[in-house]
Amino acid sequence: MLVASNPQHFGRLGELNTVEALAAALWLLGRPREAQRILAGFAGGSAFLLLNRDRLDRYSHAASPDVLVREERAFFSEI
Repeated sequence: MLVASNPQHFGRLGELNTVEALAAALWLLGRPREAQRILAGFAGGSAFLLLNRDRLDRYSHAASPDVLVREERAFFSEI
């Protein structure tokens, strides 16, 4: 689960706009520069990585879907 930074859904879990979702996918695929580049032109784009950097880093290093789910649960249990 990622947090939206776009003006319409700021702070809402899982309510990403298309650019945020694409940037997250690029980040998870090991393409952070491309993720940053596409976010740069959008309102709230720079905040997206600030809000989600820890999650994106943890998710991108997950070795399997099961590990990713464990990381997600661990992250939200820390809050």
